[in-house]
Amino acid sequence: MESCEVTSLKPKSRPKSPTAKLTRKNLPKRAQNYSKEQLLQALKKKKDCTAKAQSIVERCLEKEVEENTFLASLQDINQCHYQDIVEERAIISLCGYPLCSQELKDVPKQQFHISMHSNKVYDITERKNFCSNQCFRASNYLKLQLLTSPLWLRDVEDIPEFKLLKIE
Repeated sequence: MESCEVTSLKPKSRPKSPTAKLTRKNLPKRAQNYSKEQLLQALKKKKDCTAKAQSIVERCLEKEVEENTFLASLQDINQCHYQDIVEERAIISLCGYPLCSQELKDVPKQQFHISMHSNKVYDITERKNFCSNQCFRASNYLKLQLLTSPLWLRDVEDIPEFKLLKIE
C-alpha cells in the first residue's frame, strides 16, 4: 500500500475578518504615516460628511424641495446619495426628481417596454421612478454632473457649478 501524505489546507495568508484589529499595516499606504490624532480627525470628518449627506437625502424626501437650497446642497452629496434620493422618493410615490412635486400614478408593473416604432426593447426599471420623460431626463442630466469622489475629500477638489434642465 502506498502511504498518503496529508498536506495542510490552511491558506498561506489569513483573510481579513470584519472584526480584525485595525493596525497601521491594514491602512492604505498614504495613511500609514499619519499620527493617531490625524487618523481620528480623518474618521471624524468622514462621519460628519456622511451624516450631512444623510440629512440632505432625508430633506429631499419632502414633497416640495426649494431649488436654490437643493442646488446648494449638491456639493455635499455624490451620485450614490442622489440615487438614494430618487429611489426613496419613488418608494413614497413621489416623482424621483427632487424638484418635481408630482405623485407617481399608474406605475407599470413590467420591467421592459417593447417599442414597435423602433423595434427595440427598453429596460424601464429606472424610468418607473419618474412621473414623466422630462423628469427622467432632467434627473439623469443632474446625476451625471455630480461627483463620485468620497465626500470627505471634497475640500481639495474643484466643485463644479451644477446646472438643471428646465421642465416645462
